[in-house]
Amino acid sequence: MNKIILASTSPRRKELLESTGIDFIIDASSIEEVMDETLPLSLRLQKLATDKAYPIHQKYPHDIVIGADTIVYLDDEIIGKARDEAHAREILMKLNHRKHSVYSAVAIYFGEELVTFVEKTDVYFKDITNMIDDYLASKEWMGKAGAYGIQGRADCFVDHVDGDKNNVIGLPLSKVMEVLKQHISFENLTL
Repeated sequence: MNKIILASTSPRRKELLESTGIDFIIDASSIEEVMDETLPLSLRLQKLATDKAYPIHQKYPHDIVIGADTIVYLDDEIIGKARDEAHAREILMKLNHRKHSVYSAVAIYFGEELVTFVEKTDVYFKDITNMIDDYLASKEWMGKAGAYGIQGRADCFVDHVDGDKNNVIGLPLSKVMEVLKQHISFENLTL
């Protein structure tokens, strides 16, 4: 069987893929993450996921390479990672007591074949006004799109999720596994 390579240094993506029980290695290149504003959002995200996977595909042309990108989207605007604590507060106040969407684009190379897709999950926040200070003090917001991680302390911000929660963490695991199973056979896989 060909190697599976995760083209990401995200510890959350690594943990999610590890939870499936499949063997994989991590090899990621650092690219400048630039989105093509002329494309519709889903194509923009798929292109970025492909851009992340492509250099690793070049290195392992006969193997399976998985690249991904996740964004938080609110009011027709991409909400990125917070620059500092004040920016994190501003982002969390925007998300406060509202619905926002999380999109993850995935690009998977199976040798020369490329499969891309985008998954969307809607996240509904409670009124988090009284929780923000403690959360900011935890520093858990650092390095996370939307200034929160649903798998950590910010889980208490969430009223409910419509879609795959793993998508919000950074990798739509069910869809990734579905695509992998369509292209290769697995034995003793756990999901």
